[in-house]
Amino acid sequence: MPVNFLSDAERERWQGFPGTVPQDDLHAFFLLTDGDRREVQRQRAPHNRLGYALQLCSLRYLGFVPDDLRTIPRQVVTFVAEQLAVDPGGLLSYARRHRTQTDHERHVQAYLRFRRAAPLDLHGLQAWLLERALEHDKPTLLLQLACEKLHREKIVRPGVTRLERLVATAREQAHDETFRRLAPLLGGERQAFLDSLLEPDATTGQTPLSWLRQEAVSHAASQILAALRKITFLRDAGVHRWDLSSLNPNRAKWLARIGWKSTNQALQRMPARRRYAVLVAFLHQALLHHTDVAVELFDQCLWRCHVDAKQELEEFQKAKARSTSEALRLFRELGRVLLDPGIDDAEVRSASFARVPEGVLREAIHESQDLIRPRPDDAIDFLARRYPYLRQFVPAFLQTLALRAQGPDDSVLRAAQVIRDLDCSPTRRAVPENAPITFAGEAWRPYLRAAEGGLSRRYYELCTLWHLRSALRSGNIWVEQSRRYADPDTSSHPRSGPATARK
Repeated sequence: MPVNFLSDAERERWQGFPGTVPQDDLHAFFLLTDGDRREVQRQRAPHNRLGYALQLCSLRYLGFVPDDLRTIPRQVVTFVAEQLAVDPGGLLSYARRHRTQTDHERHVQAYLRFRRAAPLDLHGLQAWLLERALEHDKPTLLLQLACEKLHREKIVRPGVTRLERLVATAREQAHDETFRRLAPLLGGERQAFLDSLLEPDATTGQTPLSWLRQEAVSHAASQILAALRKITFLRDAGVHRWDLSSLNPNRAKWLARIGWKSTNQALQRMPARRRYAVLVAFLHQALLHHTDVAVELFDQCLWRCHVDAKQELEEFQKAKARSTSEALRLFRELGRVLLDPGIDDAEVRSASFARVPEGVLREAIHESQDLIRPRPDDAIDFLARRYPYLRQFVPAFLQTLALRAQGPDDSVLRAAQVIRDLDCSPTRRAVPENAPITFAGEAWRPYLRAAEGGLSRRYYELCTLWHLRSALRSGNIWVEQSRRYADPDTSSHPRSGPATARK
């Protein structure tokens, strides 16, 4: 691991002033207080007062004093010189007196109660950097955090090279500590399994790692099944039981990103300790990711089927508009016969057939069966036409995902369990009469009862899936090993005795 991670230009910036100092910082750090003025006035020569004041303000601003004070931006020098009523050009004379600068630096540190870093301070900073490195691996961020910590504790910042070495050591220690914390998950069998992720399959030529990194390209049934197969693979490997709580979440995500982006060759070249840590974090994150993907694809697929059903209903209504008009014309004629007081009751039938022939009336009644729609009309019968397509993945979806809810009385979750049980049955069974239907709204109820009696398997399952989609979106039902569809109360308090739709 490189020790000196800064470029020459970056190192130069870290060792001096920024190019410009914001006005807010100028007034916060370079405006001399009454105490500052008394301290500065102890110096006799004007150029010494200016140099002393600039050292004081620099230490307060940067946490150290640059070796060459001539690098201080002109706006800063002018701002301080005006407060002291001295010539800004006097800084050149002061900068040539190195011994004076050294003496002044000690006095300034004592005045601001700064102190130089002792070995114990550096040891404590090293331990602190290790904890930060377990959260963030970016070296420049760790360097920034170290400088801020030293400034807060009023410790004069050591040289940049020494800080670089501390950061590099912390990063190396973080890798070792990560492996140590994951050691319980890295037994011999587990290491062999992780190594197998990088071995190409003899038939496809693809490694399991590459397969797990493949993303869905649509919400088609085949893509949902592919996501579910990945979840099953990870669960069969026991990934859902891996405890990564000893790792900082940021560290785990960082390691997982390496697993998502690195080539097989790059992973194979890594030291085993680091490679195993990356693969463990990757698999843990992959289970969360593919679970989210499976639920999202299920949501999109069901919604697409609903949209297509609504569109098909509109097309049906347009196509039947002429039939509707014709039927209304016939029934208008019959209504006139019934309401005509000049026609005796005994002659109503013959008068009706005179205006509307019996055959035409029978055909109109038959056609009207298709025109009669329930209220409200939500195209549910057209959605039912997509039931065989949905059945391609619904059994696997309900069998694979671990669904949870607020409590055992959640009717949608219990309905999902009914469907699971029916799918697991070796023989085709009817929906039990006591199956929960309280969640079914007004639009669904005309369809739930089968013509032969009991509950319709097709419509009961569609109704359950539609309300399951809504429950997942609202968080009333959540999914284990999911990030987006996780328990909404996780951050507040754990649930006790959750209901389950997966044993």
